[in-house]
Amino acid sequence: MILTRAINAPRRDGLGEDVSLDALLRRHATINPDAPAMIDTADRPVFTDGKPRRMSWAALDVEVDRIAAGLKGLNLGRDAVVAVQMPNITESAVAFLAVLRAGYIPSMLPLGWRRREIVQALTRTGAKAVITVSRAGPVAHAEIMAYAAAEVFTVRFLLAYGRTVPDGVISIDTDLDGLKRADQETVGDRLEKSGRHVGVITWDPTPSGFAPVARAQNELIAAGMAYMLEAGLTDRDIIATTLSASAIVGLASGIVASLLSGAPLVMHQPFSSRVLAGALVTENVTHLVLPGAVVAGFIKAARLPSRPLRSVGAVWRTGETPAKLTPGTHTIIDVSTFGEIGFTAAARDASYTPVPLPLGELQSPRGNTRGPSLIETRITPKGHVVMRGALAPSGNLPGEPSLAIDNEGWVDTGVTAGVRQGEVRIGTVRMGVARIGALSFPRAALEEFLRTTSSSAGAALALTRDQMFGEITRAGNGNRKALFDALDKAGASAALLPRSEGEERRQQGVA
Repeated sequence: MILTRAINAPRRDGLGEDVSLDALLRRHATINPDAPAMIDTADRPVFTDGKPRRMSWAALDVEVDRIAAGLKGLNLGRDAVVAVQMPNITESAVAFLAVLRAGYIPSMLPLGWRRREIVQALTRTGAKAVITVSRAGPVAHAEIMAYAAAEVFTVRFLLAYGRTVPDGVISIDTDLDGLKRADQETVGDRLEKSGRHVGVITWDPTPSGFAPVARAQNELIAAGMAYMLEAGLTDRDIIATTLSASAIVGLASGIVASLLSGAPLVMHQPFSSRVLAGALVTENVTHLVLPGAVVAGFIKAARLPSRPLRSVGAVWRTGETPAKLTPGTHTIIDVSTFGEIGFTAAARDASYTPVPLPLGELQSPRGNTRGPSLIETRITPKGHVVMRGALAPSGNLPGEPSLAIDNEGWVDTGVTAGVRQGEVRIGTVRMGVARIGALSFPRAALEEFLRTTSSSAGAALALTRDQMFGEITRAGNGNRKALFDALDKAGASAALLPRSEGEERRQQGVA
């Protein structure tokens, strides 16, 4: 599938129409087969099934080929959408790359989504199959996905990693090889202009609902290149990340940056700072990717090893302002996200002062006038940040909700901004969007859902501002058990569960 681009959009700082992620993987498997590629941390069994894996480029290529062959045996149809909901483990990279090799389109779902959000995504894209895990922590994801898929008539197959999977779910570990068929479909048309075919779908909350953000493979590669160049990554580095592959910034700074540079990727979960600190030493990590707020905490607590770690990518959520940090020995790369529309990356100098968002074309790495221009920014008369360029999405999938893309290729991020004292100041609120921790939701639909669900339980439930999480849900007087049961029955994300005032005070260190 090749999307139609905006009519008057400028030619992009191209990476070639025939460049694909699969070609990058095959190249590493051929040139450097025994070098490490994807690595799990030692605490993997705590949150999901299976022993920690260490995969070389050759082993990764073989495993991707195995899964792709099984997927093609399902005969889903050309350009079929396959939803992928995985924790940050080696299999998430395998699943993503296998869907691409099979000739299908991966739709990456946040791990924090539950039945309510999953059904919307599966329905919007007409997904034909789903890949997940039997469990992540205490959550039975394969079971949740089975209930969600039952509400979407297009879903034909459910696949899951793990020791035990529910009835009707294909075990990737034990059953997938039996699906290979002599008459399985081929996708020869993707061999030409493979880089222009849709390579991924991520999900952006808009005022009218969750919009699928489709990127061509060369747009996804451009996003990884923007990060790789700013961080100065090479095959001599070892990358560790806590970001999942469900968002463009997680993909760009993780799997794609690894494929472009040849650096192995250590995949860690977004908890247990003690285990992470140990992995940085045992795996000889040279570059670390963390949420910006966590970076600030690690620096303050002196949890970052001085060697061999040399640089840290601090990823700031939409609306967050890069924090002031105590100067140290590591290079800090601020990554400011604008939903799933795009991001900017800028390395701080020795003073650790954040670099303001510039307007116009941004070269990679920043300050190198000969570097490629992969993203361009400006502020509209309405005061919104808009973006276009090689790493930004260039078109929409058919249907609604969708992104606001004008005829010149500018994509409205919904983020407000203004110029004060010669610097661009970004607003803290995205229009029509509610952010609860790492998840964001269409505000109007969320408020209506909370109102009707809490009303049915005889209790009040509303969004309130929170310094740490952006917003949280707060329950008023009423039966809290009935409220929790109503939210569970409605398939709500755990992020929507109300927090008591005592819980908030303990979180903030007040009580």
